Amino acid sequence: MPFELINPDGKANIVLISEHASNHIPAEYNQLGLSDEQLEMHIAWDIGIAEVTKNLAEMLDAPAILAKFSRLLIDANRALDQAGLIPEISDGHEIHGNKDLCDIETQKRIDRFYHPFHDNTDKLIQNKANDAQAPIIFNMHSFTPSMNDFDRPWHTGMLWNRDKRAAAALINSLKKRGFTVGDNEPYSGQELNHTMNQHGTRHGFPHVNIEIRQNEIDHQRGIDKWSRILAEDIEIIRDMPEMADIIHY
Repeated sequence: MPFELINPDGKANIVLISEHASNHIPAEYNQLGLSDEQLEMHIAWDIGIAEVTKNLAEMLDAPAILAKFSRLLIDANRALDQAGLIPEISDGHEIHGNKDLCDIETQKRIDRFYHPFHDNTDKLIQNKANDAQAPIIFNMHSFTPSMNDFDRPWHTGMLWNRDKRAAAALINSLKKRGFTVGDNEPYSGQELNHTMNQHGTRHGFPHVNIEIRQNEIDHQRGIDKWSRILAEDIEIIRDMPEMADIIHY
């Protein structure tokens, strides 16, 4: 099974998504030619975010879906025609098992991993949708503290494309707590936001891509801290009147 459902019958009008939760690569792929050490790095998954997402599902009584495959096999946060869907290099590491893939192998990965994850994400969200209130979609990610010789100063970042409702509310609440919060940092949701475009914007549901710096959640104390903080702030913003509206683009 290329995905894991957590608390699928959760009562909260919230859906949590984590497409980079796992570094798992099935045995027949021979780790794509990478070492055990490389597969523990940020290139293979979003460190710490699976535990935070599972905690939030329990604390908020919300359903969550987590991918159970490494983004190095295929990146579920990329459109099918987008660069980096099956990366040949990631942060300077060559992914030899992805070199010169034939169309048959590419389609095999799309059918085995990508489509089942997104199809079941859509089912989970549609099960929550009703005429009274739109579900709020939270896409959960973590980011490496340093990239391209730049030390990223943000404790967390909120990514958005066309709908800033949830992002703005979380930026405001987290800044009040004293955190350095990125607004479309360390990445721009207007450039890299496929999952939220597909499952949030397309339906007009409020949504945000939450990024947490990995050295904040690569240990249990940090996981517990950020789970508590986000649960508290999400509970506040989900009851804001502006979150109830479906936006038609």
